[in-house]
Amino acid sequence: MSKHNFEAETGRILELLTHSIYSNKEIFLREIISNSADAIDKARLKSLTDTTFLGDDVNFKIIITTDKQNNTIIIEDNGIGMTGEELISHLGTIAKSGTKEFIEKLQKAKENSEHNLIGQFWVWFYSSFMVADKVEVDSKSWLDKKAHRWISDWKTWYDIEEIEKTTRWTKITLYIDEANKTLLEEWKIKELIKKYSNYIGVPIMMKEYDSRTDEEKQKEPKEMQFEQVNETKPIWKKDKKDIKEEDYKTFYQSVSNDWNEPLFTIHNNVEWMVSYKSILFSPKEVNMYKNLSDPNLDYGPKLYVQNVLILEHAKELLPVWLRFVSWVIETNDLPLNISREMLQDNSVLDKIKKWLTKKVITELWNTLKNKREDYIKFWSNYGKIVKEWIHYEYDLKSEIAGISLFKWINSSSLISLDEYLENVPLKTILTPSLNQEGEEKEENKETKTIYYIIAKSEAEALASPYISQFIEKNIDVLVLTDPIDSFLLQWFTEYKEAKLVSITTNDIELEEKTEDQKKEKEEKQKNMKWLFELVKNTIWTEKIEDVVLNDNLWKALWALKTPKNWIDPQLEKMMKAMGQEVPVQKRILELNSKNSLVESMKTEFDNNIKSEKLADIINYAYMQAILLEWWELEKPAEFVELTNKFAKGYIR
Repeated sequence: MSKHNFEAETGRILELLTHSIYSNKEIFLREIISNSADAIDKARLKSLTDTTFLGDDVNFKIIITTDKQNNTIIIEDNGIGMTGEELISHLGTIAKSGTKEFIEKLQKAKENSEHNLIGQFWVWFYSSFMVADKVEVDSKSWLDKKAHRWISDWKTWYDIEEIEKTTRWTKITLYIDEANKTLLEEWKIKELIKKYSNYIGVPIMMKEYDSRTDEEKQKEPKEMQFEQVNETKPIWKKDKKDIKEEDYKTFYQSVSNDWNEPLFTIHNNVEWMVSYKSILFSPKEVNMYKNLSDPNLDYGPKLYVQNVLILEHAKELLPVWLRFVSWVIETNDLPLNISREMLQDNSVLDKIKKWLTKKVITELWNTLKNKREDYIKFWSNYGKIVKEWIHYEYDLKSEIAGISLFKWINSSSLISLDEYLENVPLKTILTPSLNQEGEEKEENKETKTIYYIIAKSEAEALASPYISQFIEKNIDVLVLTDPIDSFLLQWFTEYKEAKLVSITTNDIELEEKTEDQKKEKEEKQKNMKWLFELVKNTIWTEKIEDVVLNDNLWKALWALKTPKNWIDPQLEKMMKAMGQEVPVQKRILELNSKNSLVESMKTEFDNNIKSEKLADIINYAYMQAILLEWWELEKPAEFVELTNKFAKGYIR
């Protein structure tokens, strides 16, 4: 036996290892299994040039056993093996002449997130010291007549000695420390294999589970047989023609914890500028086991590199507004040791993310067209999340808007923007253009308009005085009741050259007026100039920009409209609730001359221009207009007082 002492700095090495590269103790098994698979791949490669190399040991496998009595986990493989010199150079050199160099590399990795040390210095091996206080490595190489054992506590010493073994082989024995005794449970090891190494291309063998009681085991001892724990070939690597619909469903349920059928499945195998394989699923029903309300919680696909699970929640591969998608992706165009930090600005992942995002949008569109009822169910469950695209995906706004559904006043069903435009008549407008000489001229252009109203509920929307003329003329109006809709319409103002216009915006003309109608309106406005001026003098000028005539207000006397290019009232309220500063916005007060109160006001005005009653009517009607716009009154007590006056017959 040859005993060697480590340098004093080895403790610092272990600390840097566990904090700069490994932050999750569970991955120790993944690292060891991955290395065993590499050793087997090297043996396979050697056998291609040397047909006698494998001898009788041709069935490659990794065997894992646990021993609670001795507190050990043993991982064996029949790969290429290591010589005694390789054991010393790979496992011991770090703590000898390479100590200083290794610390410098680790420190750099920690500071710059350049986690490129796995595969160098055999760093993978040292992850085992996160769970073990002693490790043995037994190995026999085809290059060495003798087998050797390397053993260390990775603190002060390591030993190397010869042992008996005739065939190529490596066995790693971990002496598990007190803090990690749960790892000695077979079910826990199998769980870690399924989680991190399920698709390693080598069979991983463990003993069958013995479900008998301790008494039964003592009464009839039985040697349990080894069984394969992993699958070796993942479903996403299989040919689509070899996969049944039930196989996809089963896999979807395993990665999503959703026991319903998916809305759709996308299976990709791309070999181009970037190569990757993936399977994506969209849910249809609500997944009671997955909280999607908070975008800061874990989400994202399982990311595999070379059959090894690298990240369980690779957020960098999935837009936050698609966090309801369950998927798995594998690429060999990334290093095996890729870290979360390295994912942030990775060109490979950026390309994959863009392609898959477009794939999902296309499939959602196809589902909307071909399986409308299923899509409506999906949208009712996940539509609010999809609408978050406005914060993240501006370049794809038209594509995503095309898969969005909306409520509308003419039906209880949902409608898409394309379906809305099918029912909207073309309108001819004058638009500026340049002739061949470069002179500006006006020409007729046919266009369409998408009308909408933002409200707390459908009932509130239908109570708006502005919706009556749309109902009378059978023109569709989208009813937007989600809080995010106010933000959505601030940035999304056009779809396929059709303008999105709020029905509470000033200057909406649903049909072209005749010359007689224009003259009639002008005459009315002249005759009511007295009232317009009185209203301006009675109500604070800081609150209204203008008073105009509008005889399409249904039963309302007055209503408030938002000037063009001003913030929608619902968005203004939301911004104020979030503590954001909003500039003072005046409204346009519109008067309905058909309301019977107008005549009463005219009579009162003729009798007494300074009538207190008339001022009360104006203030009361203005407060009603505020309520119809779904605003809160600044002085509700004043409104109650006026209401009581009118209830007592103050105005007859």
